[in-house]
Amino acid sequence: LTSPLKGEELLFDALRLTLICLRLVTLILVALLLICKPSFADDTDKQPPQEAASAEKTLREQLYGSYSLGWGELDWETDLYYSNISLTVPLTDKLMPDFSDRSETEVYSKLFIDSLAPRFMLLEAAVMPMPLVGAGLREYAPDFYHLADIGKEQNVIQWLTAGFEEPYAFSLFLGDMVRFTKPGEEKLSYNKGYMGYLFSYSNQHIKNNILIPDHSLEAEWKLKGERSFRQDKLSWSFRMGAKIHQNRDISNTFYLGFRRSNLDFKVNPFDFLRNSSFNLRWDFSQKSGKLLRQEYVLGKNIPIKAWGVTLKLDFGLIWDDPSRYSGSLNNSRSSDFLFVLRPNIVF
Repeated sequence: LTSPLKGEELLFDALRLTLICLRLVTLILVALLLICKPSFADDTDKQPPQEAASAEKTLREQLYGSYSLGWGELDWETDLYYSNISLTVPLTDKLMPDFSDRSETEVYSKLFIDSLAPRFMLLEAAVMPMPLVGAGLREYAPDFYHLADIGKEQNVIQWLTAGFEEPYAFSLFLGDMVRFTKPGEEKLSYNKGYMGYLFSYSNQHIKNNILIPDHSLEAEWKLKGERSFRQDKLSWSFRMGAKIHQNRDISNTFYLGFRRSNLDFKVNPFDFLRNSSFNLRWDFSQKSGKLLRQEYVLGKNIPIKAWGVTLKLDFGLIWDDPSRYSGSLNNSRSSDFLFVLRPNIVF
């Protein structure tokens, strides 16, 4: 980073202090998770899962897979908005426990206690396909890109790609993990729960579908998990951390994020609680504590049981304070708010 050495030391001291405080805040927010949750998949459904067609299995295994290396586990996930490949390495000789039949309270409690002494390391490389497409269209096909303009400040392509500030990232996780399995179901990479420290790096920043050179580093305390089977899927994420930028025109921030998504093929597709999602995030200035960015996104999952797929539509709003950017990046002609519209399909 290009900041003076003393300033760097103060900043990283603040990051370390923040991570110490995160554990207490995590316990408080876990209570919020339990208040607004639908519970894990209904265990009263004892029907044995039907065998899926081999073509469906092949497609699911190609999009979401896991491969044991003996000394570690290689996982991959493919999605329009977030695709990644990761390597999980155990730091002890203990196997990853299976918590499929445990309540959410037990899962969170176990992860919190065991993450005090990290038992797993995870290395991940992630790419955001749709945000990359948006940046590519604006750079290499500007005439086509601006056909989607609405007025002077909004663009439909930008709505479809909003909410991701890096086109790709590299991450290191240290903490505890548990596994979720069900007899007769495919072994999917994202059937795990995580809690611990996450450090991420990228060298590009996205603003209004324009790539900006910027070496950035994030340090956060994260609770994340996905329990995905053929008839139901539940995912959750809580994170709190700090992000610093080499580019002086982008403000350094502290942030708080909360996401939850539920999918259930066994209930009415339009059941709001069982087939919906929400994503909230707030970014605060490290200098003044001022709220610089707000993100509110709601989602609707429409499971199509006959096809074994789910149509998903997220919609919401992102607001940026003009002071978040300075110098050449502070363009007063840009809108302070942006709509979010993310159609997707989940296999």
